[in-house]
Amino acid sequence: MNRKLKNLVVLALFLVILFVSTFTGAFGHQYEWPQLDKDQGNFHGLIFDTPTNVSNLNVVRSIDQNEKDPLVRYDIQFTYTGDNSNMRILGVPNRHVYLPEGVQAHRSNVTLKGEYDKINQNLFEKLSTSGLLKKEGLSSFRAVSQMRVPLSSKVADYSFTVYEKPIPLFSRNYDKLADLSVFITNARMDRFTDSNIAKKGSNLKVNTKADSQAGTYVNHLERIDEGKLNNISLKKNICTILFILSLLGTVLFIWLDKNKLFYGAMIFMMIMIPSFYPLMDVGVSTLAMLLLYPLLAFIAALASKLMHYDQVKITTNDLKQSLAFTILFFILNMLIFILPRAF
Repeated sequence: MNRKLKNLVVLALFLVILFVSTFTGAFGHQYEWPQLDKDQGNFHGLIFDTPTNVSNLNVVRSIDQNEKDPLVRYDIQFTYTGDNSNMRILGVPNRHVYLPEGVQAHRSNVTLKGEYDKINQNLFEKLSTSGLLKKEGLSSFRAVSQMRVPLSSKVADYSFTVYEKPIPLFSRNYDKLADLSVFITNARMDRFTDSNIAKKGSNLKVNTKADSQAGTYVNHLERIDEGKLNNISLKKNICTILFILSLLGTVLFIWLDKNKLFYGAMIFMMIMIPSFYPLMDVGVSTLAMLLLYPLLAFIAALASKLMHYDQVKITTNDLKQSLAFTILFFILNMLIFILPRAF
């Protein structure tokens, strides 16, 4: 076989090994994006048994900054007329809900059924954070309720406050990238107001949007740290550039076909290892960095040694040199990737 062709085949096999490694349990989105608890993916809002009996529905949404983890506050007012009925408060209230005098809420955990699949489909098309949500394991919101509130025209005017946790989105090192909340109701909304939803002096970008889907009013709030998201994108872009340059550099060394230059090919092939997985948008476990990265580096060193010979062969000295280069790679790997992850 032509030597250049043989070396291109060796490079291709190395790339195949990198690709196949992504199917092992050591790599996956869960190592880059902490997986959300399914109980976090809940709608906030109010669902009425007889929404036509509700009028003058006003909601003011704000962020309670006094908490260590900010809460979403909903100040709610409406008028109820007609036969006695019930209302469901969606989500998991984080504080006690003080209802009008004489109104006693009932505790019961249910997941409501209805047109929520259509609402979710339409909603995820509009969310700026939909990609992050899916990476963190959330592809839809649930209409979960823990409180049923009886409604009566004798009370008529209802006014109360509900505090709920927003859905937080984090990166692998637990830097908070964004939080979001989605308020829905099946009653006619007279006025929905946002107040104090962005902390002064913060770099958060705030997105809000209201629309109606399947007869339900939907209003979402996203508070996004664009600086941290841009850093993640920058890291991926740098890895993409490094991988492409390393691949082109290796091909160039193969084309030049000079023995001394194949050490350069080995260095480039080793650079491909940590730059390949961000390019594929795949997270890497610490165990993979400790064990699989050095193993791949050893394979890269052996592959570069194979490129020295006209025939496919490996000597004992080649194995020793490859092991030495692997140890050097492991030390650099510890300093650049593993130790920063530990702190």
